Amino acid sequence: MSIQDTQGLRRRLVNLRFAASGAAVREALMTVDATLAAAGAVEDLRMRAQIALAEACNNIVEHAYPLAPDPDAQIRLDISGDAGGLQITLRDRGRSMPEGPLPGRTFPCVDPENPDTLPEGGFGWPLLRTMTRALSISRQNGQNILRFRLLLADRTNPVDENAV
Repeated sequence: MSIQDTQGLRRRLVNLRFAASGAAVREALMTVDATLAAAGAVEDLRMRAQIALAEACNNIVEHAYPLAPDPDAQIRLDISGDAGGLQITLRDRGRSMPEGPLPGRTFPCVDPENPDTLPEGGFGWPLLRTMTRALSISRQNGQNILRFRLLLADRTNPVDENAV
């Protein structure tokens, strides 16, 4: 991977601001993938970035901005890379998360014998906890700030050992 600059320091790869809408999220994900590919990121890291960002951005669209489309609803995405992987920060000015620990320590129960009982949601936070490292969310100056790291060489991490 060549996302590291010549001095071995973290390098800013992506700085996007886009509407909090499904269509804008899809466009941003395509931009991120093209940028990471051009920077030399390996396919596995790019795929994990797409999955994690899709979950996080769609959560913002659905939960931080739940009312009718708001032309002022924006998401800001920053991605930096270094020899170990990617540092990702998402910011929005939508509704804040409820107080307390991050949700999603366990995946919803699924009965493979009865697909009619498959839950429609509840997979996002457990998936983010499993895929990322240093997952955190804070509220500062009217902004939600979600941060996480994707490692270049990922190791399976138990869900309960990851997030704050």
